[in-house]
Amino acid sequence: MAENSGAKTCDVSGCSKEAERSVSLKQVRSSSLSIRPECARSAHLCKDHYREFKKETKKDRKLEQLGY
Repeated sequence: MAENSGAKTCDVSGCSKEAERSVSLKQVRSSSLSIRPECARSAHLCKDHYREFKKETKKDRKLEQLGY
């Protein structure tokens, strides 16, 4: 297995878990998650925070998919 030397950590304030997903910073700011200020374009989220982000933005993503 390849060694993951460049492992990213979650960009949510107070979280130090390993990041699983990367999400647009604009989308994350529309949720209640507080992101560290040093993030440039995208925020890296751990599994738990990504799940929380998905639950909070479910309605918005559905409306966007429908074209509203």
